[in-house]
Amino acid sequence: MFWLTYRQHRMQLLITAGLLVAVGILLLVNGNAAADSPDPAKLFKDLYTYLSWLQVVPVAIGVFWGAPLVAAEYERGTTKLAWTQSISRFRWLGVKLGFLAVLATLGGLAFGAMMQRWVEAFPTDRGDVAFTSRFDNPVLFTMTGVAPGAWWLFGFVLGTAAGGLIRKTLPAIAVTIAVAVGLMIGLSNVRDGYAEPELVPLGKEPVGRVVEMIRDAAGEITAFKVLPHDWYWRFQWTEAAILTGFSLLLAVAATFAVRRRS
Repeated sequence: MFWLTYRQHRMQLLITAGLLVAVGILLLVNGNAAADSPDPAKLFKDLYTYLSWLQVVPVAIGVFWGAPLVAAEYERGTTKLAWTQSISRFRWLGVKLGFLAVLATLGGLAFGAMMQRWVEAFPTDRGDVAFTSRFDNPVLFTMTGVAPGAWWLFGFVLGTAAGGLIRKTLPAIAVTIAVAVGLMIGLSNVRDGYAEPELVPLGKEPVGRVVEMIRDAAGEITAFKVLPHDWYWRFQWTEAAILTGFSLLLAVAATFAVRRRS
């Protein structure tokens, strides 16, 4: 079953692997150049303009990996052949879903690790490199650390669940795009609420992102609510946990749809 699954989806897998290799080479060349550059900010911006589009890769994973996984089998009628063999429907879906889910997660983690290393390559002693903050920049936050692994997993399982429930590839793709983009926008708006900000009194330098200023009755600022920069990994794991939970629920929904509607 694993070999068959690979054969059926090798084009998507090879294209994704090629994308990771190409991005890795670009990051390596750009990062090495930044280490010795008097103006690393320019090098960062030159590449970041294009890299920022890669935040939508989880949507592409859902569209090209997830949505056709079950829906295309229904449309071609190959499910009838597969389910008349000795393998059960649960195992059929479990192997395909589990195998590709692991690869999607590993691909996202590899991407996140490369982006993480690229951002860390920029020197902090030359020019303004505040823009490389993985915590304050919402695009970098979703493309570094463990978050990409969770996002890629979510995109894939979302597409699979949509395909299993709708049983038509194109409508499943539309639902995948709408839900994934909607969740990206939604989480970016509530991300600051993952933890209660620290209260920093006026006169003390806030080390982190100020999310609210506290004022007294006269309107004077008395304190700041701050999210410390060293909470980056806390927020990363929180987002990964949220997305993994959603993915598990969607996997259950896909399994239920295949077993009930087949």
